Amino acid sequence: MEWFIAQRYLLEKRKYGSNTVVALFSTVGVFLGSLVLIIALSIANGFEKEVRDRIVGTLAHAEILQFHCEPFEGYDSLRQEILKHPKVVSAAPYIMGKVAVEHNQVQEAAMVKGIDQSLEPEVTEIAEAIKIGTFSLDSIVSKRNRKLPGILIGMGMANKMGVRVGAEVVLITLVPVEGEIDPVPKMMRFAITGIFETGMWEYDLNLVYISLYSAQRFFKTDGVEGIQIKTTDLFKAGEIADEIKDSLGGYPFRSENWHSKNKSLFKWMKLEKLIIFIVISLIMVVASFNIISSLIRIIVEKRREIGILMSMGASSGKIMMVFMLYGTMIGLIGSTLGTGLGVILSYAQHKWQLITLPGDIYFITKLPVLLRMTDTVAVYMVANVICMLAAIYPAWRASKTPPAESLRYE
Repeated sequence: MEWFIAQRYLLEKRKYGSNTVVALFSTVGVFLGSLVLIIALSIANGFEKEVRDRIVGTLAHAEILQFHCEPFEGYDSLRQEILKHPKVVSAAPYIMGKVAVEHNQVQEAAMVKGIDQSLEPEVTEIAEAIKIGTFSLDSIVSKRNRKLPGILIGMGMANKMGVRVGAEVVLITLVPVEGEIDPVPKMMRFAITGIFETGMWEYDLNLVYISLYSAQRFFKTDGVEGIQIKTTDLFKAGEIADEIKDSLGGYPFRSENWHSKNKSLFKWMKLEKLIIFIVISLIMVVASFNIISSLIRIIVEKRREIGILMSMGASSGKIMMVFMLYGTMIGLIGSTLGTGLGVILSYAQHKWQLITLPGDIYFITKLPVLLRMTDTVAVYMVANVICMLAAIYPAWRASKTPPAESLRYE
């Protein structure tokens, strides 16, 4: 009976139609709130995935290092030990250091990474990011006709310094030189063999690659800084790295992973999603006030019918349920249509890439979307809960109306 009466109140045509219009606006508000929220969260998820993929494409899933940046001397045997872990796909040694890159008296600060050319493609995707030249760190003949070891630089740095493949650059660092009391600059000349573009401006501007052998010569070490690891599960890389560290005996070994290195970035992105959810949900909160207004008007208009129902034995609970269902139906209609259309539009963008972005401004050319079931369910539930909560007070007031009072002036 409650569903039948609530449905009639929602759909019936009234003399002036004011309640119908208010109910319609309430439904449209819930519809728009659900629709916009689904699309906004899908876009936020899409950008998060794009950023994550580019970070993981440049960095390994995890790393095994030593405290105080102590180098690994017998790194090949350590690598073989790490590869014994069932969840490790591949591993590769590396050396990192801060340098200045110089070309024609133009200098830029950078992080130099010494890598094993044969093993690096197994743990990162830097080889696939080469846009100009080739993924090679072997010696080549430069434009000045000198045979030099190869170096890979980012597109941002290449454009800023005005260099291309074959140009010579000098890496400069400060290291103690034997026989000298004071540190003097350590310099080494390279020829550019390739220019990469990861899509992350920070990496493209501040990261360069040289061979592991060149890095050992440059930093005067026989070891490596750490071992990069690619795991079977990107999202459990931290746990896997900790297991490897423990299997190696714990201290002085330590582990890092792609998420811990970018913790602030991903926390900010989660906070951004939360803010989007809260702000856009206010649209549905505004719609809920329309529901309250619509219910109050109906209760006043249907005061006589409420009194008749209660005099015929309808309990206060049943009367309250009628108007609770009225608000619930508005929420169900609006949230179902809005969520459904939001899912369809998000899927269409993901499938056919209908909306494009300017590639010279953003690091991607298509608007990324990633629809998650948890977000869809959360939006649907929040929309309906808001509508149900909005209906509680008017429904309660209707249930407390005395039958005699309702019929007195009719």
